[in-house]
Amino acid sequence: MGFPVPGDAIEQSLDLNRHLVHNPAATFFMRVEGDMVAHAEVHPGDLLIIDRSLAAQHESLVVGVIEGQMRVLRVQKLGTQLVPTLQASETAVASLEIWGVVTNIIRQV
Repeated sequence: MGFPVPGDAIEQSLDLNRHLVHNPAATFFMRVEGDMVAHAEVHPGDLLIIDRSLAAQHESLVVGVIEGQMRVLRVQKLGTQLVPTLQASETAVASLEIWGVVTNIIRQV
């Protein structure tokens, strides 16, 4: 077994929609702004791919609405309810409306 020769297995054109979007009618792209971030793995400037047709599960990364503001956060299941995983500096939230599930993060390096 050897190393591949450069150019042997390279696609002529790369269609990110084909690789990253599984339900086009329910998929949205959103650029993260500083005040949206509520989770350490998401950074301002990241481009999120969000599927609104997916149901959030335990440990899903979601875009949620808390007190009228969109936030990117991870949720955990407590009993039958999904609640935000809070950072040490945050207090409990009254209500969370899940807008969509983050399926991919695109980050410029």
